[in-house]
Amino acid sequence: MSEIILFDLDGTLTDSAPGITRCVQYALRHFGIDEPDLKKLECFVGPPLKEMFMEYAGFSESQAEEAVAKYRERYTEKGIFENAVYEGIPELLQLCRDRGRVLGVASSKPQVFVEQILEHFDLRQYFEVVVGAELDGTRTDKAEVIEEALRQLRCEKNRQNVLMVGDRLHDVQGAASCGLQCIGAAYGYGGREELEHAGAVYVADTVEDLKILVRRVRRPSWRNFPLRKELLRQQKKEKAKEKNDLMAQISMKSKVWRILKPMLTYDIILILVTYMGAMVFLLFTGSGSLQKKMYQTSALMTGIACLISIPLLWKQMKGDEGMFTMQRHQWNVPAAAACVLLTMSFGHLLNAFLNVTGFTGFFSGYSQLASDIYEGQNWLLLVITVGILSSVAEELAFRGMIYQRAKDFWGFGWAMVISGGLFGLYHGNVVQFVYGTILSFLLILLYERTGTLWAPIAAHIGENIWGLFRHQLMDYLGSHFPGGGTTLILAEAVICVVTFWYLFLYRQTGRRHSAGDRR
Repeated sequence: MSEIILFDLDGTLTDSAPGITRCVQYALRHFGIDEPDLKKLECFVGPPLKEMFMEYAGFSESQAEEAVAKYRERYTEKGIFENAVYEGIPELLQLCRDRGRVLGVASSKPQVFVEQILEHFDLRQYFEVVVGAELDGTRTDKAEVIEEALRQLRCEKNRQNVLMVGDRLHDVQGAASCGLQCIGAAYGYGGREELEHAGAVYVADTVEDLKILVRRVRRPSWRNFPLRKELLRQQKKEKAKEKNDLMAQISMKSKVWRILKPMLTYDIILILVTYMGAMVFLLFTGSGSLQKKMYQTSALMTGIACLISIPLLWKQMKGDEGMFTMQRHQWNVPAAAACVLLTMSFGHLLNAFLNVTGFTGFFSGYSQLASDIYEGQNWLLLVITVGILSSVAEELAFRGMIYQRAKDFWGFGWAMVISGGLFGLYHGNVVQFVYGTILSFLLILLYERTGTLWAPIAAHIGENIWGLFRHQLMDYLGSHFPGGGTTLILAEAVICVVTFWYLFLYRQTGRRHSAGDRR
C-alpha cells in the first residue's frame, strides 16, 4: 500500500458528531431555527461549515459567516471535547507507524481545533503533519487542505505514494482533485453507498478493515472509477478551454516571433562566435583568408557557441513549463537504445539514398563544403562539439521549443512541417535541407512516442557521431571486404525495421495486451 497516508479527522479518527451537531443546533437557534433532531444535523460533520449553513438553512454568505461565529462560540467552550476516538484507532495508527508509514491529518476543521483535539486524545504523536482550515475562512476546500499537506510533506511530485482516508464524499472528491486515491471509512458519517458512488478505491466498514493500509495488496486503479474519470475529463476540458482562450489572445506576429526566437538565439550566437574566433585567429597568425580560418576553427567555435547557447535555450524552454500537454510514456534503456539505433540506421540509409539517386550530384558544392569544414579537425573535438553539444542545443531549440510552440498554436501536423522546415533551413544548403527536414520528422515522432525530450537528444547525438565516421567505415569495408559496404547498408535496413517495429508497433500492442490482462 501507500507509504504516506493522510487521515480526515471527524468521522474517521474521532466520533465528533455530538459536539458538532449541538453547536450547529446552538447556531441555528440564534436565527430562530429550532432543530431538535441532532441526527438531521450530522450532514455538518466533515464539510466546511460556511458552505453547509448556506446549503442547509439557505443562509446568505454574511448570515453563514455569522452562524459559523455562533457555532464557534459554543464549540470552543464545550463542543470541541464532546467527542470520542473510535475504538481501535490508536492501535491502527501505531501499527501504521511500526510498518514504516508516514502519517498526516488533512481536515476541513480549523487547524487550531484539530491540533487541540489530537493533543487532548493523545493522537498528535502519530502524525508528521497536521493541516486544517484557517479561522479566517481560507483553505476550507478539501483539495486545498490536501495540497498543503503534500507541500509540507514535500511529496507534490511523488503523490502516487500518497493515500487519503476519509468518511465523506468531499474527502474522495478532494483526493481525486489532487491526483490521490481515497479509502472510505463507512463507519463514519457518509456511509458505504456515498463513498462507493464517489469513487473510493476501497470502503472500510470498521476500523479493523483499515488494516488494509499496511497490507501488501494490489489496489484497484483509480482509472476504473467513474468519478475520477469524470473529474479528469472535466479538468481536461477546462484546461483546453483556458489554453484556447490564451492562444486566441496571442497575435500572429507574437506567434511567429515565439517560433523563430529559439532558432535565432542559437544562430546569432553561432555566427558571432564563429566570425569572432576566425578573426582573432587570423589576427594572431597573419596569414590565410577569413573563410579558411572559419573552417579551421569551426569545431572549436561550435563548441564555445553551444556552451553559451545551451543555458540560454534551457532558460527559454523552462519558461514554457506547464504550457504543453506532452504525455510521458515509458522511457527505459531498451527504448533509448531503439531510438538511437533507429535514427543512426535511418540517417545513413537516407544519406545513401540521396547519393545513389544522384541528388547530391546536383549540388556539388555540398561535398566540398563538408570536406573543407571537417578536414584536419581533431576527432575528439568533433565528437564533443558536433556530436554532443550541437545536438543538445538543436534539440532544445527545434524540438523542445519550436515544435512544441507550433503544436500549441496550430496542432501536430503544422508543427511537424514548421519545425522540420526550419531545421532544414538552419543547415544552410539544399542537400542538408532535405536531409535535416526528413530527419526532423523522425525525431519528432520519437519525441511524441516517448513523451520525453531525452529521446530526440539521445537519437540526435547518436546520428551526429555516427555521421562523423560512417564514410570512413564504408570506405574501409569496401576496400577490405567484398560487398562490405552493401552488407552494412543491409544490416542497417534490418535494424531500422526492427527498432521501428519495437517502438511504434510492439510496445503499443504490448500495452493493449497488458490493459486487457488487467481487466
